[in-house]
Amino acid sequence: MFRQHSPQPYRELMPEQRIVTNRVFVLGLDELYREAMKCHERTELLQCAEEVASVLSLAPGNVPVEGYYTESPELTRYFQLVRTLQNVPQEREAEVSDVKSFQRLKQVTGSLIFGTPADQRYLLPTGKDALSIAMKQTFPAWTIANLTAETFHIAIDSDDYSLVAIAALSKDPVVLAACRESVVLYAFAVAGSAHISEEPEYLWQVDPLIEQRATKFVRTFNQLFNESLPEPTSKHAREYFVACCEWKLVGRCVHIGFDDSSKPVRHYHWAIKRGTDYQLTVEEFWDNELWTTQRYSKKLRAD
Repeated sequence: MFRQHSPQPYRELMPEQRIVTNRVFVLGLDELYREAMKCHERTELLQCAEEVASVLSLAPGNVPVEGYYTESPELTRYFQLVRTLQNVPQEREAEVSDVKSFQRLKQVTGSLIFGTPADQRYLLPTGKDALSIAMKQTFPAWTIANLTAETFHIAIDSDDYSLVAIAALSKDPVVLAACRESVVLYAFAVAGSAHISEEPEYLWQVDPLIEQRATKFVRTFNQLFNESLPEPTSKHAREYFVACCEWKLVGRCVHIGFDDSSKPVRHYHWAIKRGTDYQLTVEEFWDNELWTTQRYSKKLRAD
């Protein structure tokens, strides 16, 4: 039985008791993943992408930069290089198969933390996660309700432990949109509270199945990058609660599919904003152009 997260924001709870619900946990995991991943993408992985692109005489792709990859020139360049390499035919692998940088990039992009590697026709794979499968199965009936429900059923019937699958198990479209935006490259401060003199009690109310899948995700990520994300257990409830910053989600926008049967091609997006009740909500929209988090956030600020 899956617990429904409380409709009351966790920040309104009594300060002596802080509850780590499915939403709080998964968003905390997402934030810890993002911050750790950025460090590797700006340094080690960027160097790998530069070397592979140099061997193949390729330049960074002139493509819309999605997700958090607009936050620094290094992240932007990494995004553009990987997008280029993801479109190189697999036949060229012989040119770089012995290059350690390519082996490392392929190890990362092919990791199960991003879903099952989907397309073997290109140099670097993209991950086919529960949301990708749900979109294929439900097209053209793409709606937030349909995709959230279908993605949940696909995730629960599989052993997928990607970040998107873990989000899908929460049955929360805000969480699903947030986590998909975090892995967009690889996929087919807190409000104040009253001062308290004692450390609050952190209550762990995460469903066992989510905890189980997240444990696989964390262990695989830590091994892949020699990182130390905390084990998803009640022992680390505080770390996940503190990492969950819902206000940071406002403005995230992810391009999750397109309809190429129409001319021009129409692109399908999910974006996170505040509703009329100031609670987070997901907006779905189609557009002839691809929207990014940077563009959608700018629109919200202008409205």
